[in-house]
This record gives sequence, C-alpha cells and structure tokens, in this order.
Amino acid sequence: MENILAIITDWDDAKAVLARAGRLAEQFNTRLEVLRPVHSPLAEIDKYVGFGEVTNLRDSIMDAERERVRELCADQDGPSEIVSHVEWCERVHETIIEKAESYGAGLIIMMASHDSVLSKLIHTPDDWHLFRNTPCPVLSLVRAEKSISRVIAAIDALDLSEAHKVLSARVIDQARAMATAEGVPLTVLSVVPDPALLYAGLVNAPMGGDFQVAAMAKAEQNIENLLTHLGVAADAVEVKAGRIEDVATREGQAGGLLVIGSAANKGVKGFWIGNTAERILHHMQSDMLVVS
Repeated sequence: MENILAIITDWDDAKAVLARAGRLAEQFNTRLEVLRPVHSPLAEIDKYVGFGEVTNLRDSIMDAERERVRELCADQDGPSEIVSHVEWCERVHETIIEKAESYGAGLIIMMASHDSVLSKLIHTPDDWHLFRNTPCPVLSLVRAEKSISRVIAAIDALDLSEAHKVLSARVIDQARAMATAEGVPLTVLSVVPDPALLYAGLVNAPMGGDFQVAAMAKAEQNIENLLTHLGVAADAVEVKAGRIEDVATREGQAGGLLVIGSAANKGVKGFWIGNTAERILHHMQSDMLVVS
C-alpha cells in the first residue's frame, strides 16, 4: 500500500484518527502523512475589515494550526517520521482530494461527519464528496471505537456488469489487505433484496420465497466464482436477505469492519437516491472502508 493520509477535521477527534492511522501505517509498513485542512469564513470578515487585517488573521490561524499539528505528531507513537501538511481551503473535500492525489495517498483515514439530518438536506457532507470522487479508499471512523472481530467485504453479487465486477474485485482486495493487517478473518457478504420489501404495499404481488431462495443461491455461486477468479480464499461467504443498510449496521455492531464499494450516483439522482455507501452512512455505528 502507498502512504496513508490521516485527515484532521476536528481537533476533538485528532488523537483517535492519528492513533488509528499510525497503527495501520506500522502494519502496512508504509509512510504516514497528516493533513489539517483549515476552513474559516474569512471571506465574510473581508466585507467588514481591511485586507491587511484579514491577511494577518489568516497568518495567525495558520501558525497556530501548524503548531498544534506539530505537537500532535510529536506525541504519536509509531512511525519515526510523520509528514504533516496544513492547508487553507474554501472547500474541505476538494482540498483533501487534491492533496491525496498529489501526495500519492493509498488510503485516507478520517472521522465520519457528525452532521444532523437537517444539515444533510441543506448541504452534502464532505464524506459523501470523498466517497464519490476520492482517488483512493477512505476509512471512515466513528468516535465509539470497537474492536474488530472480522473484516466484511460487502458486494452486490447479483450485478454482473463489467464495471461492477471490477469494483467488487477492488472491494475484496482491500478487505483482504485490512483483514491481514488486523489479523482477523475475511468474510464476503452479499445482501439480496427481500421480496416483502420490494413489493410492500402492492396488491397480488409475488411474495413467495422461491424468488429469494433462487436469488440467494445465485449470489452465493457468483461470489464463489469471483473468489476463484481472484485467487482469494475467504474465511466465510454469507448471503443475507434485507436492506443493505440494515444488514451492514447489524454487522458493524457485531464487530465487523465493513468494506464497501461506492458506485457514485451524481447530480440530482445522486442527491435524492444516493449510493449504497451514503445510505449506510446515515445508519453508521462502526468504522467503514469505502472503495471507489
């Protein structure tokens, strides 16, 4: 794996993010870099004060942030050298994406946003933008850290389009690497829609179990075929019925690190529907690695 980039978006989360990033950097034997994107509404202040005052204020903020980052990195056990960056930005997600590309990051680690449901309707959280546009996988952390008992590669085994098979292969590859690093089993999971959910509210709709049984059998066979093609030996293969966000939440609560692909829906469709990773984010109670 290329170097790991730890993102500090909230100082309350900084130590936890850096500690997790440091452990993974040691396990993957790779370099650790830290990025502190500094966002401040100085453009608004500029309307009321002179340019010189705004420039001085910005310089003071940046100096203070660089010192905090230096102190944070100095207290971190693990990699002997941590490269740190402090960047002034107007849009945090754009700066993270740009810098991840320029630093050659192989993994981004950051704390999940804690925006309210109302704020998500007003603006799209940085997590979502990263999931859609990131140049590398993003490990999104939750504040209540749980021990990892297994890594779960969640794929849609019924989607046999070439693009989706390629994405599933990347998900499994990243999940295998994380399972090895954490020293835990690898599970490959696919969730098949429950007919009762698909046809809820429709009169005389097919509600029998034949569809579900056949779909689950097909999904399991597709997973086995994919694993054989990739030369990957999973410790377990599971096919479950339900909504992916519900199943993923339960698996995370049970100690699973979920690895999932982000097939980005953009524009109006993406806003109203969102992709799977974004839907799971609404319910997220455990760490999640998103692969694009």
